[in-house]
Amino acid sequence: MFASLIRPFSHAAMHRVLLRQLYFSGVQSIGVSALAGAAMGAIVITLVQGNFGQSGARAMNVLMISCMQEVGPLMVALIFIARSASAIATELAAMKVAGELRTLARLGVSVVHYLIWPRVVAAALSCMLLFCYFMVAALLSGALATPQSGLIAEIDHSLSQLNLFSLMLGLGKSAVFGFVTSVSACYLGLSAGFASTEIPRLASRAVLVSIVAILLLDALIAVLMSRAA
Repeated sequence: MFASLIRPFSHAAMHRVLLRQLYFSGVQSIGVSALAGAAMGAIVITLVQGNFGQSGARAMNVLMISCMQEVGPLMVALIFIARSASAIATELAAMKVAGELRTLARLGVSVVHYLIWPRVVAAALSCMLLFCYFMVAALLSGALATPQSGLIAEIDHSLSQLNLFSLMLGLGKSAVFGFVTSVSACYLGLSAGFASTEIPRLASRAVLVSIVAILLLDALIAVLMSRAA
């Protein structure tokens, strides 16, 4: 079963599609993700210290836990949705309207292997990458916004308090959110008819469906984790 899943990526054409999607969805979104992380780090530290009077170390702990477990994966997913969900749905819908999918089928090319899997895998990997950049930027910004001690001391303390469970949870949720978003966008794109007027409607719907899906999924994960604790 595992071999059948990775077989599509053994072809050079699939490699090109995967790398192109990784560059578009992941690499080109690093700046936005880092900026969002930096802004979130400064906001959380300012709110925690201003409203609760916590020390710099406590505020950094709150920042790290909240961003790793909840804020980071959600922000990264929203960035990915804003940039890539509508693009994926638009591209696939345009290909169907233009008859390119039928041409691929006549040539014996699997639409799932050539178009769907590379986008789904690239989405999961891209969200994990963006989550890492988001967290690095958030911790750096939070350390800079902490007036009690220096930048190096705050970062060193945060790394010493790093929770492996929180890190793995954040990475896992980011990958799942990317996967769900990409699957939703691909499904909506392939559900297009043969009228070009359906393309913008499906693109906007892909964004809305993806946002609702990740919010419900995040709430479900939170409920299941609270009951398991």
